[in-house]
Amino acid sequence: MTLSQRTVLIIVSTFIALLFILAATSDVILLKSFAALERTVLAGNVQKIRNELNEVYDDLLSLSRDMDEVVITNGVSHISDLKLQFFVNHRIDLVACFSITGRVLSSQSVDFHKSRFTILSPADLAGLAGVVPLTKTSAGNSIQGMIMLGGQPLQLVLRPITSDLAILVGRYLDAEEIRRISRLTEFEIEFFPVAQGSQNPDIAEALAAFERGEADPSKVISADRIAGYAQFRDVFGQPLLVARVVEPRLLYQQGKASITYLLLALFLAGGVFCCVTLFFIKGMILKRIESLGATVKNISSRSDLTSRLPISGDNDELTELAGSINAMLDSLESAENATRDSQERYRVLFERAPDSLFIVGLDGDEAGKIISANKSAAEQHGYTVEELCSMSIFKLVAHDSRGLGGKLIDRIIRGEWITKEIWHYRKDGSQFPSEVNAGMVRIQGRSYILAFDRDITSRKLAEESDRMYLDTIRSLNSELNRKAGDLAAANYELEAFNYSVSHDMRGPLTRISGYCQILLEDDLNLDEHSRTYISRIHEAGLWLNDMIEAMLELSRLARSEFVQQQVDLSRLAETVIGELKSSEPDRVVETIIMPDIVVSGDPKLLKILMTNLLGNAWKYSSLTNGACIEFGQQREKSVPVFYVRDNGTGFDMQSADKLFRVFSRLHEHSQFSGSGIGLATVKRVVTRHGGHVWAEAAPGRGAAFFFTLQPEQPPVDEKGSPALLALDWLR
Repeated sequence: MTLSQRTVLIIVSTFIALLFILAATSDVILLKSFAALERTVLAGNVQKIRNELNEVYDDLLSLSRDMDEVVITNGVSHISDLKLQFFVNHRIDLVACFSITGRVLSSQSVDFHKSRFTILSPADLAGLAGVVPLTKTSAGNSIQGMIMLGGQPLQLVLRPITSDLAILVGRYLDAEEIRRISRLTEFEIEFFPVAQGSQNPDIAEALAAFERGEADPSKVISADRIAGYAQFRDVFGQPLLVARVVEPRLLYQQGKASITYLLLALFLAGGVFCCVTLFFIKGMILKRIESLGATVKNISSRSDLTSRLPISGDNDELTELAGSINAMLDSLESAENATRDSQERYRVLFERAPDSLFIVGLDGDEAGKIISANKSAAEQHGYTVEELCSMSIFKLVAHDSRGLGGKLIDRIIRGEWITKEIWHYRKDGSQFPSEVNAGMVRIQGRSYILAFDRDITSRKLAEESDRMYLDTIRSLNSELNRKAGDLAAANYELEAFNYSVSHDMRGPLTRISGYCQILLEDDLNLDEHSRTYISRIHEAGLWLNDMIEAMLELSRLARSEFVQQQVDLSRLAETVIGELKSSEPDRVVETIIMPDIVVSGDPKLLKILMTNLLGNAWKYSSLTNGACIEFGQQREKSVPVFYVRDNGTGFDMQSADKLFRVFSRLHEHSQFSGSGIGLATVKRVVTRHGGHVWAEAAPGRGAAFFFTLQPEQPPVDEKGSPALLALDWLR
């Protein structure tokens, strides 16, 4: 179907759909509106019937008031002497006078339409008398309404004249009266007693509607007639009559005609609009589209991407379309050139790749056939490219690997990319190992295997050599592990020996020191030289005992169980400083402790660490006026660095490598006492936490000790030695 045909079809279909929608909506909305308006008008007409009947009551009430004076002046008996013309002139059928007890005192009945007297039966009189008791509850007001009398509805007005008399005036709602009302209102009117309503279906429906509370029920009784209903109650308030007003559906028919004319006008206007639209589209759009289509078809048939569409002077969408097509042709021309260049690059890459490249068919007659191969594949296998492209890939696979090759092809067909080592044949019949990396590709709707083959003869030889070296390395590692185990056992035995010797030496040293002290205290005959020698022996024994105690403490430190938990170093520092101040209460030292430094470690070991570092700072600042000791934390690295510094004696950094050795001291014992094992203990604690400790100092300017409690290499300078963290107070 051409674009013109589709355009015509769309416009006509849209027009028909719009007409259908208008017809449906007009029937649903407009006709319902006309029907509602029709029922409203009908309800007004029914109300006119009610108004006519109410006017009868007004006439009867006026006449009853006129009768008051006649009855009072001439007596009750005057009612029976009333002339026929009186009834005809006043258009009434009945006048009666009753006692307040309901007894008929006088009455006269006529048919004023036929100008003749009628006779009231005892039953009629009894029916009239039944209305009289209503005057007792009317508070002297008149009573009006209907009753059935002699099978006919009677409109009456009952008024009390005196305290014991009442007068009743009535008019029958007979056929003549109904015709009169019908002539006045120009409606077709019928009245139906409620008692007989079930005999007429539409009256029964109207009675049911009244019971449901509807004020003005109506019903369509034929295509061109509609009926409205009104209910009338008797003087006792009970339903008595149903009036049916029937009138032609002129308003509804006029509405239908108006809708028909409207739809016809819309159809004519829509037809004209469709014709004008089609003419405009055909002349202004479709012709230009056909011209563009013919030009594009010509370019496509000639496959000439250098041609371009002519651009008209109109600044509209079709001009933009022609420009877009020309831009697309520019892109296609560029893409074709790029594709040609890319194909050339891939051809060069394919031909000059150092590894063998194969494209193997998978579909139909090409299954297993080598479709294409590069120069490396030909040289590797000893064939020409042409010879390879006439062979099956299975001819190149060694007999021992053909079963494996078939399984690999099955995996490739399932979509896997595989890497496997298989053996290939050369043209001369020799075999060589090859690493194959292959997978399935789709080219122009067909399936192929793209395989990269690499000769791994050299790698296999290297792997064999590596295997021999690895065996040698494993043997050497086993020997090294054995020697490491022996060294660990020797270290353990040495520590045990150290502990045992240190422990066993304490007894003799204690006895020697004790004997020397006894000699010094009890032997008064010793000469001065002997006393000096014995004092020196006693002091050396005490010093050696301190050394042994330090060695035992260091040994216990290495053998103690490591319990890790959160430790507040700031609080530990405050505790140690407090103990030092209590030991020398007269000494004034400024202390600066950074608060809330919390780490993870062994609380006992960290207490020993802080005691040794702060004790050293306290000791080596004892000769300094305005001594200051500081503990804090630096965050120059990802791992926190903690420090303890003082402004005491300090030391020469050239001797810093001796700091953390056992029994190594940088100051004379006579100047600063000590065992020489404190910093070795510090290093042992830091090492057990996986950290690092170092120092920075200058003679006479104090010292600073830095440590970490997490595994990390210490910061190094450009020369590869531990970096010194510069402190402002050292500059």
